[in-house]
Formats: sequence, structure tokens, C-alpha cells
Amino acid sequence: MRFFDTNVLVYAQDDSDPRKRAIAIDLITHALEVNHDGCISTLVLQEFCNTMYKKTSRTKAEIDAMMDGFRDLLQTDVTLDLVRHALAVKEEYGIPFYDALIVSAAEKTGCLEIVSEDLGEGQVYRGMKVINPFSEKSSTKGRA
Repeated sequence: MRFFDTNVLVYAQDDSDPRKRAIAIDLITHALEVNHDGCISTLVLQEFCNTMYKKTSRTKAEIDAMMDGFRDLLQTDVTLDLVRHALAVKEEYGIPFYDALIVSAAEKTGCLEIVSEDLGEGQVYRGMKVINPFSEKSSTKGRA
């Protein structure tokens, strides 16, 4: 399983960078239609909505429709136990709390990879490797 960080969903809807958009769409489409191996948490949807409202002129209806497209990726909710787990991850790795929530949600869903632009390409958190398909040097472009 692969856990998608918020930036993957945002780039899939972002017209300003066609290269990143194509990569994100390929990743999500492949995860939904071919491997059935992609997942997100409610935190990712919350961050996605916040980003869409802050940085685009998208309407509520448009954002709602986008979220429907990600429905089959949703695997876990942010719960009290997940928040507590994230506190432990934050302490263990010294990363920001919301990044620790991403790592915790990925771990809870049994993911082997975290697809993210923000968590440090190649970094390993609790056995899960971070893949950044958007970096120019990444050998893991697209669906891999």
C-alpha cells in the first residue's frame, strides 16, 4: 500500500504545473484503477480542502466533487488513538506534528511507502519509505 500525502491530491487539481499534475493524476489513477494500493486519511482531505480554499478560486461544489474522486482512497480517520500515536512519532523522529499524523495514518493502514514532497525523499519512518515522485532527481516517477 502507498499513502498519499496532501500534495499529491493538490497537484492532481493544480493547472499551474503540468508536469506535477500529470504525475499526480497518474499516481492516483493507477492506485484506484490498477493496483488498488493507494490510501489517504481524513487529515489529508482536511488539508486538501483548506489548500483548495486558500490557494485557488474553486467553489465548494467543485471541491466537493474533487473529494468524491478521492473517496475510494480514504482508509483511516484521525482518532484520539491516532493523535496519541502521532505524538510518539513526532518525539521519535523530531518531525512536525502534522507530518507525524501522516506517518501514523500510513502506519495504521499498513502502508510500505509514503508518497510525499514534504517528508524527505528516501527517509524511512517506522519501516515506510518516503517517495517523492515530483523531484527532478526521483527515479520513481509516476506509478512505479
